[in-house]
Amino acid sequence: MANKYIDSSLLDRAIIFAVKAHANTERRGKGFPYIVHPMEAVEIVATITADQELLAAAALHDTVEDTDTTVEEIRKEFGERIAKLVDAESDTFIAGVSDVDSWHMRKQAAIDRLTNASKDAKIVAMGDKLSNMRAIYRDYREIGDKLWDRFHAPNGKPDHEWHYRGLATALSTLAGTFAYREFASLIDLVFGAPKPELIDMNEYEQSGDGFTAISYNHKDGKRMMKLYSDFIPKEVPLNELQTSWHIQQLGLHVPAALRMVTDGKRIGVEFQRISPKKSFARAISNEPDKLAYYSEEFVKECKALHSTQCSITKFPDAKKKFRGIVEQSKSYNDEQKQKIFAFLDNIPEETTCIHGDLHIGNIITDGTQNYWIDLGDFAYGTPLIDVGCIYLMTTLEEELITRLYHITKAQMLEFWSIFVEKYFDGITVEEANKMLAPYACLYMIMFDNRNVIDPYMIDFIKDTFKL
Repeated sequence: MANKYIDSSLLDRAIIFAVKAHANTERRGKGFPYIVHPMEAVEIVATITADQELLAAAALHDTVEDTDTTVEEIRKEFGERIAKLVDAESDTFIAGVSDVDSWHMRKQAAIDRLTNASKDAKIVAMGDKLSNMRAIYRDYREIGDKLWDRFHAPNGKPDHEWHYRGLATALSTLAGTFAYREFASLIDLVFGAPKPELIDMNEYEQSGDGFTAISYNHKDGKRMMKLYSDFIPKEVPLNELQTSWHIQQLGLHVPAALRMVTDGKRIGVEFQRISPKKSFARAISNEPDKLAYYSEEFVKECKALHSTQCSITKFPDAKKKFRGIVEQSKSYNDEQKQKIFAFLDNIPEETTCIHGDLHIGNIITDGTQNYWIDLGDFAYGTPLIDVGCIYLMTTLEEELITRLYHITKAQMLEFWSIFVEKYFDGITVEEANKMLAPYACLYMIMFDNRNVIDPYMIDFIKDTFKL
């Protein structure tokens, strides 16, 4: 059977142009023609899009930087859009940065520009950066740390780790693509677990306080960090950073986790600062006439989350987590626990992403984009576990609802009514409550283990499981 016809004339012309531009040049230190790299970039971009102009830009992406070709020639031959994409990939044109500037300054300028680039430009860049990262990984497997002697970075491997992790953050809007997942995976394979970078505390201002961690805003207005108290094991911030990265790679909207940091004593994580921001709970409190709007936005984000498949190697199984919580409980005897285990055993085995602490206080908005926050309990399992957590909010007493979510119980119940109608297909609030009660109980048992359970919850658990 003949292959399906597709008009590839633009890409064909770009490939021929690139072959001529890179003719008789070697890919540095590789021993093969340079054109192999742009062709690999085209292959990578093709896993993200079939847009012929983006594929053409990938083929041409190094012609301006590494040959005598000018942007004007690209514009004349291929048009404005492709010229701009090739220009965006050419470090030669970064304003205010020259060859005499430090390696770090030049790479930081490139990262900053990529961070602010269009999605199209990031797709083309993904082809280039993943091709480079594949080559680094192959060479690193062959010769180890001798690889870094080939490059100009002053501090060798640590500088390259900083550079590629910065690129991964800049490209994180492509986190849902296979190409991005491969890129992030290769970075971890080459550089291992991230290590904290020493920061200057004079660049930050304290913005919050807590027993286990203190938050700070960077004076640039774009970053914030959470520094853990010095008695917190370093594995805690490392886990928070890697969990956030894994969630980004799924394509979900979360504040970007940038790096591990240290002030020389404490260790923490630096994040993208979302500003201005407000939680959905605070938004409903401030604009009660928009309760229906935020309720429906919440449903939309929950459905997106609950339609995302989760990695069972990178995230925990929520069922196993709650089984452990029940096992640790000192409030129930073995016979009572068996009734709870019977419910757990009947929970469907699913690999859907779940937030693990899902409520209107753990989603924020800047007015144009919504972001999930407080992701320490992120796991996989049935979405009903998450929805049970939402239902739990509606069972709280008025004073606690107001203290935690800044709204009245009546507003909470109105939100819940909208949620059930929009999230489920044709069931009543009463039917939803009955179905979700045992899932809510799992969270109540967790609170019991932490000695923060309300008395009504004890009766709720006993009634639900007939204990």
